[in-house]
Order: sequence, then C-alpha cells, then structure tokens
Amino acid sequence: MQFLSRLFPQRTERPLYGLFTELAELLVQAADTHSKLLGHGIRERTRIAPRLHEQATVAEELCRRIAERLAHSLITPYEAELLYDFALTMADAVDAMEHTAELLVLTSTGALPTPLMEAAKGIERASELTVAATWKLAGVRDLGEYYAQVRKLKRQGDRLVRRALAEISSRGGSTGELLPLHDVAHSLRDTIVLLEKLARIADLLRVKDA
Repeated sequence: MQFLSRLFPQRTERPLYGLFTELAELLVQAADTHSKLLGHGIRERTRIAPRLHEQATVAEELCRRIAERLAHSLITPYEAELLYDFALTMADAVDAMEHTAELLVLTSTGALPTPLMEAAKGIERASELTVAATWKLAGVRDLGEYYAQVRKLKRQGDRLVRRALAEISSRGGSTGELLPLHDVAHSLRDTIVLLEKLARIADLLRVKDA
C-alpha cells in the first residue's frame, strides 16, 4: 500500500491558513493592477480592466473554498465567523477595486488627480501588510501592529481623497466631467475603508485570543 501511495499520491487540499495567504496574495496582485489601471489612459484601462474582473472572480472562489473548510474545522464558531468575515472582506476589497476600474472605463474618465494615485499606493501597502498578517493567523497573538499600521494608512488615504475632491471641485467644468471623478474618488475610499475593516477583524481575533 505504501508503494502504491508513492506511485499515486492523493491530491491534498492546501492547509486552511494557506488559503487565506493565497487570497491575500491575490489582493496584492489586484492592488497592483488597480494602480496600473488608474495611471494609464482610456485605451490601456480598457485592456487592463478584465484582469481585475478575473482577480475578483478568483477571490470569490477562494472565499467559497475557505467557507467549506471552516464549516468542517475544529475552531470555535466565533473564530470561524471572524475568519469567514476576514475572507469575505478581502474579496470585497478586490471587488471594490474592480468597481473603480468599471467606473473609469464606462465613463472614459481622463487623468486622475495626483492624490488619488497616492491613495492607490496606500491600498497597495495595506494589501502587502495583509499578506504578512495571514502568515500569523495560526498564532494571532503575533499580529502586533497590523491594525495600527493599516489605520494610519486609512487616515492618510482619507486625507488624500479629500485633497483630490477639493482639486476636482476647483477645476471647474461641466457636471458630466466632474461627477465621474467624484465617483472614482469615493470608490477608492470604499476600498480603503474595507482594508481598514479587514485589519480590525484580525485585531478582534488577536484580542479574543489574548
């Protein structure tokens, strides 16, 4: 039997916490795609946008796999609920970035204010911190400064979005030109808020385990 098992190894599912890391790595990829799309013109945005859609689809599938694993895990219902919310919020953040991409493509919006590009970089940084946090989910007491770091990025992001909105208002122009820019700015803020929520859920896990 051992000989046969070596010849025909069984396919094994990735460990539960490994799925969270896989989802967080996808979040980083989506944040990178998101920043690239924001920085390009209309034609390149149309080319890049389907990549974000694919990433959002994969994120939803990973959430489904995580939910199935949590349903059969030995952790407490409270922990399972928080971990599922953690996964869902990551997928929602990818979906929010796809929503921003859709807005830009559908409205053929031109160049974005510099503060929005800087806010997108903050989204990338928060996503990278999330990957590092998923490495520690099996021992949440080690999560340390994750929430504090992401909260700092959120405050910076909020300030950048406010600056961008002020810049948009000072430009002047028709409602048809200004409204899409306002929508994009608010969509970016939605992503920032979701990333802060993600870190808050992780911190709840840490506090509960203390």
